[in-house]
Amino acid sequence: MSGINWDHETDLVVVGTGAAGLTAAVVADNEGLDVIVLEKEAFYGGTTALSGGVAWIPNNPLMKRAGIDDNPDDALTYLKHNIGQRVAEAKLQAFVDSAPVMAEYMESNSELEFNLVHGFPDYRPETPGGSKGGRSIDPKVISGRRLKDFGKLRRSNLAVPGGVVGSVTELRRLAFFRANPLGLLQVWKFFPRNLWNKIAGRKHISNGGALISRLRLSLQQKDVPLWMETPLEELVIEDGAVTGVRAMKNGTSVTIRARKGVVMAAGGFERNPTMRKQFFGEKGGDDWNDGSYTSGSRGNTGDGIKAGSEIGAAVDLMDDMWWMPSLMPPGSSPAIVVFERGLPHMMIVNAQGERFANEARPYNELGRIIYEETALPAHIIFDHAYRSKYAIGGMLPGITPERYIENGYVKRADTLEELAKHTGIDAAGLAQTVARFNAMAASGKDEDFSKGESAFDLYAGDPAHRPNPCLGPVATPPFYAMEVKAGDLGTKGGLLTNEYAQVLREDGTVVAGLYAAGNSSASVMGNYYPGAGGTIGAGMTYAYIAAMDASAQ
Repeated sequence: MSGINWDHETDLVVVGTGAAGLTAAVVADNEGLDVIVLEKEAFYGGTTALSGGVAWIPNNPLMKRAGIDDNPDDALTYLKHNIGQRVAEAKLQAFVDSAPVMAEYMESNSELEFNLVHGFPDYRPETPGGSKGGRSIDPKVISGRRLKDFGKLRRSNLAVPGGVVGSVTELRRLAFFRANPLGLLQVWKFFPRNLWNKIAGRKHISNGGALISRLRLSLQQKDVPLWMETPLEELVIEDGAVTGVRAMKNGTSVTIRARKGVVMAAGGFERNPTMRKQFFGEKGGDDWNDGSYTSGSRGNTGDGIKAGSEIGAAVDLMDDMWWMPSLMPPGSSPAIVVFERGLPHMMIVNAQGERFANEARPYNELGRIIYEETALPAHIIFDHAYRSKYAIGGMLPGITPERYIENGYVKRADTLEELAKHTGIDAAGLAQTVARFNAMAASGKDEDFSKGESAFDLYAGDPAHRPNPCLGPVATPPFYAMEVKAGDLGTKGGLLTNEYAQVLREDGTVVAGLYAAGNSSASVMGNYYPGAGGTIGAGMTYAYIAAMDASAQ
């Protein structure tokens, strides 16, 4: 018998309350296990609650309902082509096989309901096995009034401009209704929902908040305990196996026995300056190493990764991120730049005034390029035509608050030469780049970086703009500049796992009783980002795999 004096006993302990942690808890409870969920902060939801809430699920049930062709072989081909040998094929195969099963399971056994994100292609849709749309799904809007502890849901302090509530598809159709006025009819629910929110306080919520709310509601209905402000201290080991955890609850250290295992889903280490410096070095500078540009949850300090490492678990991919080009509003969280980069009348240049990439390319790739670009800082350059039509950095179209000009968040000038002086960009280089860019915009072909040729680029572009929805001249004063940073959505490295989500040692043996999912684990996507929701889809899928494996023990 164990010599440990257990304060509590359960079947499964889940550490973390992002999409991965809550999915593991919902599945385990549904499979008949007793579950305790631990959250170290006063708010639940992790980085997922701050995100768009999209999940990349190839061959998902919504595709089948919509008549969109997909199959596991194409999905596996796509992943293998783009990931290469970085990840064991067995892990990729397990993801491809289990992802659609997970989505259908969650729709049948929880409060989770999904929308198909219409027309959203994979990030490299032209590569073998790629899809032009359908693999990304997002949660349906939900009223926070259904939750007893809605006030403890983590919320972003830089919401969608105007604080509107809508799915990804709704927001895109609204943004480009000029190209398709009938799109307004397809999103008619958007208007009464947002009006009702304002006048009646219905607390409707969308995106990542909706995903977490629906998972939390599922646990609430089953009275699954969620212990807030209960940080993990260490994993408890007996005879080489994880049999429980030690955590700090109400100021007291408690031991919790986990008869079936522990699922580590406590996020990455993007908020841990020491670990960032350890695995990334000093290249990014002090602000970058301090995590100033991350959009990850404030509690993501690598606790789960460190706990696993302390008992001999292997780690992998520790020098990679889920990269995201980001703007930095003074006194606020980073403003991520997703679709704005694919629109006409804008470009991104380095300190020499030169473009260095296709601005519309997948954010993970562009963020990494900005990080590695030696001629920093990088700036988004756009003109009055862009500013009058499109939202960016928390600003609605046509509205540029004077405080942003005064505090330097936005630089504005009547000429490109003057703009160069405000930003420190080489004026001659910028003038030359703009002249070439404008000539290419007129022809509709980006001869330097092929902007607007991929289906992914075009999804972000303005369908009403011709001849290339992603290219428009930067020619109408005033001109604007905003510095863009190599931000991130979280770290990609973590505990190394197998196809059953079991944590491994350096020699490949299994650490019995320990599972990992989400950003506490080394991503099954390797150094790649397959499509919108690649991190959430993988996290939820491997959380499902972990819970099902634990329930079978």
